[in-house]
Amino acid sequence: MITKTTLDTLYLINDSNRMVSVEIVIGDQGQTSSLIVSLNDEVIVPDPNSNPSETAHSGNLPKTAIKENKLLHGKNLKIQAVITDTSKETNITSLTVKLSGGFITRTYPLYKMVDKEGESADYYCYIDFTDSTKL
Repeated sequence: MITKTTLDTLYLINDSNRMVSVEIVIGDQGQTSSLIVSLNDEVIVPDPNSNPSETAHSGNLPKTAIKENKLLHGKNLKIQAVITDTSKETNITSLTVKLSGGFITRTYPLYKMVDKEGESADYYCYIDFTDSTKL
């Protein structure tokens, strides 16, 4: 099976006040995860203001606002995740990143088959926000 655990891409935005959001879905049932999301190296998930002792987010990340389009040009979003296969049915781990609010909504599926139950897969995403009118 082909493995895709990294993402390095541009996400087109504009000069509007519309909010850009990220949603992350951890694949098949029976998978556990730990993830950190940062904007220009500032951690935004887990929210350091709501629970300072939490070092990583577990499970799916519901749609979460990042910033307005006009405030994101030239910034980057980093997602680091470790997904552990705890399912008895399959050894496929997956991570789906959905960005919305920019020029268009984009969905990025990532996946890896581990050799056996209990193994983990590392995922890394790097997304540059670019205002197409400023290119």
